Amino acid sequence: MVELGISFATIKSLLIFFAPILIPRAINFYRSLRVAVSTRPQPRTLPPSAGRALNVLFFATLFFILLSLPFNPHAPGESVFTLTQSRINTPTDVLFNRLARFRPGNTLTESDILLRSKFTSLGARKVYLRFGPDVLTGCQFCTLDNVKTYLLYYLPFYTLLPHLFHMVIVGLVTSAPFAGREAARWRNKFTVAGLALAVIDLYIVCTRDPVQSAPASVRAGTQPPSSLYHQITLLRPLVFAIFDGLCACLIYVTATHRFFFMPPSQADQIEQLVSNSLSALSGASSKLHAMSVTRNAVVRDKVLKDRDDAYWRTVVSMSAGRPSSTRVGDDDSPSASTTSIWEEEEVVRAMSQAMAGEGGVDMAKLGISATDYVNGVTAGLDDAEP
Repeated sequence: MVELGISFATIKSLLIFFAPILIPRAINFYRSLRVAVSTRPQPRTLPPSAGRALNVLFFATLFFILLSLPFNPHAPGESVFTLTQSRINTPTDVLFNRLARFRPGNTLTESDILLRSKFTSLGARKVYLRFGPDVLTGCQFCTLDNVKTYLLYYLPFYTLLPHLFHMVIVGLVTSAPFAGREAARWRNKFTVAGLALAVIDLYIVCTRDPVQSAPASVRAGTQPPSSLYHQITLLRPLVFAIFDGLCACLIYVTATHRFFFMPPSQADQIEQLVSNSLSALSGASSKLHAMSVTRNAVVRDKVLKDRDDAYWRTVVSMSAGRPSSTRVGDDDSPSASTTSIWEEEEVVRAMSQAMAGEGGVDMAKLGISATDYVNGVTAGLDDAEP
């Protein structure tokens, strides 16, 4: 086990220095957390946009978990030191003679022979443990005198490319058009966390020496060394899987209003109001168009037009208080002379009481309301061009 070399006095000094800063922040965070939990609304069903983000994260998590398994087809091969239980200072001939026992027919493969030709010094073995066999045997411009050349060959394809692919997934699942507003709230935080993972990975790859950072027994040559390349290649997708799983949980509890609920901002409320208004105007326009089409059809059809004319003649006669000359809906024969409903005694009495204000109807206020309604409907018609 690696000793950190930090004494209890150092830890105590750090706690004394940071406690006055961290404790009030922790208390405020706890209080705000309680307020958020107590004021959250009822949970709702998962929106379709957030469901798309969760589906992407599910498949990404499953993909990274499969990549982290040591028996997957793309997993790196086990280190020759671990496979043969050899020490870091084991002679090359002895090491590869042991390796041949694990190969079919007790014969080394072409890649083993090429790797054997590169195992010329302790530095080459360190490069093998740090960057893997492909970098040691495949780099044409790298030299053992300058280990940074191997690092430059290793970083773009083995470190940066996986993190770039992971950041594309994070950007997709936090995109507002694809995942919705709730998932987009986490975009900055998820991006910073993903970049932090990349920085940590780069720091480990650039600074860690698999031999110098190993236990003393490995440095002394009594135990086989472990391969940093093998460990980090399997650990990286596992970290991605855990990261994406946490992202999925946060998006789910946010989208369903179970946690981290934030009321819509004023801009969002205005946008929602404008959207509702546009929907209402679109519906009204559709209804007006349908009414225009219906009216046009009635005017062009002789039977329907005659019935419409008969209806309006009846309405006019009833409004004027005269007997109706035709029956509604019957344009072939005139109706019998009947007394208008407006001339009945009860109707006349009720109208007289209403006009006198005895029925609880304010005729003046009703007239003003009718005038306002007419002015609102016909607003702008006087200025319209013919």
